Amino acid sequence: MPGILTGTIIGLSQALGETAPLLMIGMVAFIADIPGGFGDPATVMPVQIFLWADSPERAFVEKTSGAIMVLLGFLVIMNAFAIFLRKKFERRW
Repeated sequence: MPGILTGTIIGLSQALGETAPLLMIGMVAFIADIPGGFGDPATVMPVQIFLWADSPERAFVEKTSGAIMVLLGFLVIMNAFAIFLRKKFERRW
């Protein structure tokens, strides 16, 4: 179980980190509308960061920085949770 949890967290971290190059190379289709409900199509956070960073308005600098901090915070919480679960399920020989 600890190995599976570690692999899952590494995979999620890698997915968060590799979205920027993928966006720069092949972002062809995206949803620009704000979703009206839970089931409506929506864009992902890295795409939104890319769109905000590309905007010429000065107000989007704060939004871009805030969204990046949210992604980093999510990554830190996810890693802390994985460490907690790994310690909990670790076998003592």
